[in-house]
Amino acid sequence: MKLIPMQRSAKLYIQYKMKMKICSYLIITLVAVLFISCDKSNEKIKDDESLVFSIHRSGGWTRLDENLKINAGATHYSISYYDLSTSKLKSYQTTIKTNVELWDNLTKTFDLETFTKIKDGSCRACVDGIDETISVIKDGKTYSFYNGVVDEHYQQMQDFFDSIFKQIEDFEIIAKY
Repeated sequence: MKLIPMQRSAKLYIQYKMKMKICSYLIITLVAVLFISCDKSNEKIKDDESLVFSIHRSGGWTRLDENLKINAGATHYSISYYDLSTSKLKSYQTTIKTNVELWDNLTKTFDLETFTKIKDGSCRACVDGIDETISVIKDGKTYSFYNGVVDEHYQQMQDFFDSIFKQIEDFEIIAKY
């Protein structure tokens, strides 16, 4: 059977439409797979609470409230302060997977025996300073001190504290508040 030109173009048109429909379904499927695989909310960050390092800072003219909590699986950071120029409360918070290099450095430079010897310091917020409470939870027990930066044992763990404060500085740079 020989097709006349009009029938041939109709048949080609139908084939073209079918191919376009198949391509559309493939593109939609690929886009859906891409969105599902990139969805970070489905990703669970493991919170191993057997060892947790945390710091809370508060005080100052701007009524700062800053928290950092680091464990083997996740790093949580939040900051809020009162912006004097706009008279508004600004805040930022995030949770990220803990960097393996950071975690290794913290656990390598941390000494619980020395940490527990650090004595509390005096209130700095009383004279418009910022107070710091540094805590460690190890196997369910909490150890902490308040404004201990002048204590000699604090100085012995300076590398540990430098790592924590470097993490805070990094978050402050990327904070969008």
